Amino acid sequence: MTDNTDGFDTGIGIEEETGPESGMPSEGPDMTRDRPALFDGDTGDMPLEARMAAIALKRERYIGGSLYDRACQYREAVERSLNNDMLRLVDNTKYRIMYASPVTDAETNIRSLKTRVSLTREEAATLAALRIKVLEYENQKTKPGDWLISFDDIRALLATGAGFLTASNDEEGTAKKITSVISRMRTYGYLAETGDENMYVLTPLVPMVLDQKLADRWLGSDDTDGDGMKDADGDGYDDSSIGADGGDTSDSTGTVSSGVEQDAFDFDSADDAFDGGETLMEDGMKIVSDRWMLQSRQIVNWGSYGGYHVFRPSMDDAMPVTLLAGASESGKSTLVDAQISLLYPSGTPYNKASNSGRSERNDYTYLRGMIGISDGENGETPIFLRGRDADGTPQNIWGAIVDTYANRSDGGLLSCAKFLYLTAGDGPDGLRRQYVTWNQTIDPRLMDRHRDTSFTRGLMEQTYPGCTTHVNAQAFHASIWQDMGLSAEACRLLHKIQSADAPSKLDDIFKQGVLDVPESIRLARETVDDYNRFSENFHSMEDKMERVAILQDIQARYGEYAKQASERREYTPIDPDREQGETTLAAWTWSRMASEVRAGLPSAQRKAKESQDAIDRSQQRIDELDTQIEAVKERMNGIDGGSLQQLGKDFERARQDADEARRQRHAIAERFERVEGRLPADEQTWNAKCAALALSLDTYDKRLEDARSEYQRMVVERHARQGERDLLRQDYRRKIEHRTRISDDMDHARTLIARATGLDETELPYVAELMDVDEGDEQWRLAMDVTYAPIAQTILVDKRHEQGFAAKVSAIDPTRMTRRAWRFVDTDAQYDSACNEGWMSSKLRYKEDSPFVGWLKEQTASQRFDARCVEAIDDMDRAERQVQVDGQIKSGDRGFHGVKGLRQVIGFVNERYLAELERQLDGAERALEDADRRGRQMANAMTLLQDEHELALTVADLPWGKIDVDGLETKAERIRLQIERIESDPELAQLQDELKQLLRQKDDEGKNRYRAEAELENAQHAVQAEQAWLDMHGDSDFDDAALSDMVSNLLADTYETCFDTSRPQERPQRIAGGFDREGTAPFDVRVLRRIGNTVRARLQQIDERAVQLRADTERAMGDYLKHHSTEGDTVMASVEDYPYFLDELKNLNMLVTRAATDEEYANSVEKLYMSFQQLNRAFNTDEENVREQLDRINGMLKGQQFGPRGGRLSLHVDFHPIDRQFKSSLGRIMSKLDDWTRNARSNPMETRKAFAGCETFIGRLQAELGQIRDTNGIKEYGARNLDPRVRSSFYAIVHHNDLPDERISSTGGKSGGALQELTSFVYGAALIYLLGGDLTGKPTYTTLFLDEALIKADGRYTKRALTVLPRLGFQIIVSAPESKTAEILSIADKAYVAYKDPATGNSYLQELDREPATQAETQDATVEQTQPATEA
Repeated sequence: MTDNTDGFDTGIGIEEETGPESGMPSEGPDMTRDRPALFDGDTGDMPLEARMAAIALKRERYIGGSLYDRACQYREAVERSLNNDMLRLVDNTKYRIMYASPVTDAETNIRSLKTRVSLTREEAATLAALRIKVLEYENQKTKPGDWLISFDDIRALLATGAGFLTASNDEEGTAKKITSVISRMRTYGYLAETGDENMYVLTPLVPMVLDQKLADRWLGSDDTDGDGMKDADGDGYDDSSIGADGGDTSDSTGTVSSGVEQDAFDFDSADDAFDGGETLMEDGMKIVSDRWMLQSRQIVNWGSYGGYHVFRPSMDDAMPVTLLAGASESGKSTLVDAQISLLYPSGTPYNKASNSGRSERNDYTYLRGMIGISDGENGETPIFLRGRDADGTPQNIWGAIVDTYANRSDGGLLSCAKFLYLTAGDGPDGLRRQYVTWNQTIDPRLMDRHRDTSFTRGLMEQTYPGCTTHVNAQAFHASIWQDMGLSAEACRLLHKIQSADAPSKLDDIFKQGVLDVPESIRLARETVDDYNRFSENFHSMEDKMERVAILQDIQARYGEYAKQASERREYTPIDPDREQGETTLAAWTWSRMASEVRAGLPSAQRKAKESQDAIDRSQQRIDELDTQIEAVKERMNGIDGGSLQQLGKDFERARQDADEARRQRHAIAERFERVEGRLPADEQTWNAKCAALALSLDTYDKRLEDARSEYQRMVVERHARQGERDLLRQDYRRKIEHRTRISDDMDHARTLIARATGLDETELPYVAELMDVDEGDEQWRLAMDVTYAPIAQTILVDKRHEQGFAAKVSAIDPTRMTRRAWRFVDTDAQYDSACNEGWMSSKLRYKEDSPFVGWLKEQTASQRFDARCVEAIDDMDRAERQVQVDGQIKSGDRGFHGVKGLRQVIGFVNERYLAELERQLDGAERALEDADRRGRQMANAMTLLQDEHELALTVADLPWGKIDVDGLETKAERIRLQIERIESDPELAQLQDELKQLLRQKDDEGKNRYRAEAELENAQHAVQAEQAWLDMHGDSDFDDAALSDMVSNLLADTYETCFDTSRPQERPQRIAGGFDREGTAPFDVRVLRRIGNTVRARLQQIDERAVQLRADTERAMGDYLKHHSTEGDTVMASVEDYPYFLDELKNLNMLVTRAATDEEYANSVEKLYMSFQQLNRAFNTDEENVREQLDRINGMLKGQQFGPRGGRLSLHVDFHPIDRQFKSSLGRIMSKLDDWTRNARSNPMETRKAFAGCETFIGRLQAELGQIRDTNGIKEYGARNLDPRVRSSFYAIVHHNDLPDERISSTGGKSGGALQELTSFVYGAALIYLLGGDLTGKPTYTTLFLDEALIKADGRYTKRALTVLPRLGFQIIVSAPESKTAEILSIADKAYVAYKDPATGNSYLQELDREPATQAETQDATVEQTQPATEA
């Protein structure tokens, strides 16, 4: 489990590890000693561990592990805390879990902290099924943590066998229902997640709240009758005190609870009692010779019959006719309705006569004895005979219907009983039922001794040993229908006969009560469904192909976008606008340049050595030439006495002095020009310059120190400017991304609060983000920031989040967050949004879609925060808050001015604001560049100062003569002229020429040496510069493998362009700064900048391309979702949801590749052809079936005399033909499909044409099916061309031996009495047929109730009609008005009178003597009944 900031675990169920390391106290708690307060103002007396356990119990479904241990350790304190919140502690020691259960409404009228939730039928059935699964694990001794159950396991439990989804044929719908119910089971804590999305863990809460016995009843025993009432086992309670798991489950008082602890749930009895009690059982017809006849009907507390009553109809062998007479609403139909409640399928409506046309009768109203409805102030209120005592106190009620049948064939008995029980105060949902059958007579009065106990199956079996109890009405009906040869169809016709609107026409009798829905309708439906399915499938394929094309386009677009995004990610490590990227880019650049300098340094060193060797060679040659020159000079001395030699020496010395002066002058000229300008041209100027330089030596150290200090200050300033630039750049990006003006620390604080509270940052706006100054009043922006500064940085929170907010925020380390204020706002309240004209509030605009806008408008216009906008502050006005454009503000006797340091965070992010941010960022960039420039200037100034110092030291002892090249060359020229005069001697001239040649050679060699020395100086400078550069950057070593090839190539290409046309051998020296010009940035810095700019441009190009590609991709996604998304999809048109579209494409590709093939088309056409053939045959077989049924019924009528002349009756039917156009349409399509089958099945195009050609006839079938309705008691009626019932007309023929045959239709040809006799014959024959008598000629079930509405003719015909049914083998019970009793009594073997006591509203039954009697005598006759059994 994950520990949250509150210090304890969360989840539906909390189970912590226990043991020595669990952190639990080892000793019992001392609740009496003082506890340190856990927060300011803490007055609680519970220790931390007890509070944690109590909070978890109130918050979660259950707790376990160490929290369970804590709750046990501090049980008294925890229970007291729960009880204060109207909760009761429920503890299961076996599984070591607890939960808090709400106190019921019956115990208190105070609402509990937890509320009860009703389980639906599906949820309760699922819970019961899960309990069965737990029992399997318990039997295997499996630990609770290993109670695994998969999605398929749950499907098997719910969609097979007795599961509530068994009847569903919709696989997709079933899967969705199972997914939904699993989600609810997880919410309720009965299932927990595992790492596998299709696997779950059953929690110990399942066996804790539901024992096995109750689970069995829920899955297989519950019943719902037509009125929606539960049977006795559906109440969610159990008589056992210990659950099937054997673990104790007790509440906080130690009292063991009933078999199911509902926790926060009520198992809803109104939701069809988990069973769907209206499912009709199968026929159950028996072809046997049994003849079951009603021996007695016993009723207890049924309708107006209070207490116990018995009705024993006639069982006479010859004429078992019983009259049930009585005035209107005396209770006749109430007795008949008992037949419906007991015997007929659930949902069968009660007799309209008993309802007086109303439909509110049901088992509940009959048990309560509803006798009317009163109108009062609160609307209509039913009036009941039972359920309350004289004082109005609710009491228990029970009732019963018991029918005992005798088998006239073998003397066997069968009692069928339905017992009803209603606990005091319960409504219709609380009605419980028990169903019993026994081969003995059941006396319901025996149950009166148990009237204070809810009736159970066990109690029934105890009271009636050997009886059979049934789990529900379906099982009960299946049993008795099987025994007595009944069926749902037979019950329907029996119900028709006994109801007040029983049909009397032949057509209606057969169509409503005898004939089934024809096969042609089923075939037509299947054919239309097949065609629609095929058509939908083929259209679906086309749709899928279209969707695939769209998805492939999305895939291609996304691929381009993903490529750009991938490139963006590859470039991110070198993004120069990110600190890390800037560092990486510099590391790569320094490493690349270092490698070049490192590789070029040996070359520079070789160049220096070669230059030195050249100097040495030149010097050696010069020495040789000097020797030769000396020899020539010796010879010349011999001629001129040495004067020429001396002049030569003087000349050479003069030339050397001139050369040395030239060299000296050249050596100091460049440095002199950097420091003092051009080199002086005369001695006086030279001496003045030297004197000035000498004086500078005295102040050099001070000036150098000052320069260094200034340079260090500039370095610090440069870092500051860079920091400011970076902060502005970061703030700019943040404000663009978040569209806010708030500062970074405000944003950071809000992020911390959002994470701690679980809220989205959009739910925590600052006041500053919700308003701005009007565009026309921009000059008042500063005044606005000053005016509303007190609330601008306040975070607004919806008041709904106030509970627990502070505790969550306390989890934030206060040292990580700048101090922030927040305010809870009731967003549902109404606020005054009027502004004050001329005040600051009138110059504002707001974020109107914010839920806080109403409150904010009221605050900004309030006296506390608003201010009048004035040109100048009125010093004498203390009544109103005033503000000037420059931000000066006056409030009462206080005034404020100055905005330095004021955070102007109020307002929306618009183009003007972004432009201002960009201007500030540009200014910061320029300031950084200026700091760089001044730093370089200061570095150059330091270099110049050092050069000046070196120059001063050089020229301090250097006289003008040492650098006067012109003077020395003039001196040399004079000596040369003297030498020329002497050299006019021929021999001497020859020697002189030789000397000149030698000197020329020496001069050339000197030049060579000079060049070599210059090259050596350059080489040494290059070596020194490169070595110095390597000393600074030589450690740079970047692994190119850290970057992609694409990124590395871009960097390498950009790097090469930085060298332009430089010769390769010069690149290292150039990198080291050897060719830098004054005033320019160092070459290596310029390289780094160029590379950074190139990367930045590339990133911008990628970003722009990615934005465009993303927009294109999401536009395509949006179009797809608009036309092809399904309800419930939460996917968005966003590249983040691309996996959804990819999955769609994969799934569609799988479907499209194996669907919409030619063979599927051909198979579909073949199936339709076969369906059309079957339908064509069904048109004939359906009519033949009707005639066959009539033939079998006519067979049963043989030998029965009909009418006053004793004729023989036979039944017949005529059928109107099917419409010619309909029939020909079917013929044409069958002909076309036959031709296709023979000639074109392998032709895909013809196959598609054949399929399309079916549409016309399918449309006719759909039109026919669209006419079908349940009409006038006839199921699925109205399709003339499909249904032979619609085209049929029934009639009867009476055959006479000596007279012509008579034809009798439903309405014509006979009087009402004759038709009544005919109706009796038809009903009887139809019932015999439905009751299994088509072979024996007699019904297996004989009892037939006739309603008074059927007795319409005069006495003569009534008598004859009533004698028909007994002759056919039926026991007749006739409910008739007093006006018809005389003629019925003449043939009735028994008679009962139902009458109602007007004083009490109770009905009674009285059996009449067969002797004539007066009305008064009749009412005084002996009645077999008791006073009502003790009623509640």
